[in-house]
Amino acid sequence: MSERRSIVVTYREGFRYWLYGLIVLISLVSLMAGILWERQKGSEVLAEKNQLFDKVAALQSLVKSKTTELEMIRVNSDVDSAALENARQEMMELQAQTYQDQEQLQLYRELLEDTDPPGGLSVSRFQLTLVDSKNIAYRWVARQKTAKMQVNTILADIRVMGSRGDKPVSLSLSELDTEVKKMPLTIKFKYFSINQGILRLPDGFNPDTVQISLRYSWSDKLAYKQTFDWKVEE
Repeated sequence: MSERRSIVVTYREGFRYWLYGLIVLISLVSLMAGILWERQKGSEVLAEKNQLFDKVAALQSLVKSKTTELEMIRVNSDVDSAALENARQEMMELQAQTYQDQEQLQLYRELLEDTDPPGGLSVSRFQLTLVDSKNIAYRWVARQKTAKMQVNTILADIRVMGSRGDKPVSLSLSELDTEVKKMPLTIKFKYFSINQGILRLPDGFNPDTVQISLRYSWSDKLAYKQTFDWKVEE
């Protein structure tokens, strides 16, 4: 018959406290690391927001300056016919520039007020305006909202869908706008990009919708695709 022997394990009181201390130390290190990371992230967001505020302030100053120049031109509009025509041209340019500055200012304000989570690429303010029976002015804004805002190269494909007679027809923007040589369009921006031009519609073509697709230059995957109704403002 085999003999059974008892094994005596010495209990050390200090080991338990040492283990508790190690757990507390690890918890404190993790907490401090988390706090430091949050502070760094918060400082980056604050710096980005300050940059936007600076751009808004600069645009406000520019709009005020352009508005003052516009008023001065209107006050001095009693010059001779040649000077009046020059003033009219300058006023039209200033009005166009002021409108664009105001639009950019509004877009920056929308960015500052937007609290929704990042949504990638999108298109806003799509607009068609009648020029004459064959020409349509178009204007659209590409917008980017990501966790880390930076300048990116975006490829935009735009097609106008409609019909000619009983047949459906899809035309690329390069077939309708003489200033666009090839598709897709290549645009670079950090927050938004205002794009515009003139469409010349071919005889017999009846447009129904406009489709805009966006993707990053470094990816073949579409990041955004939207179809807009063909609604022309006069």
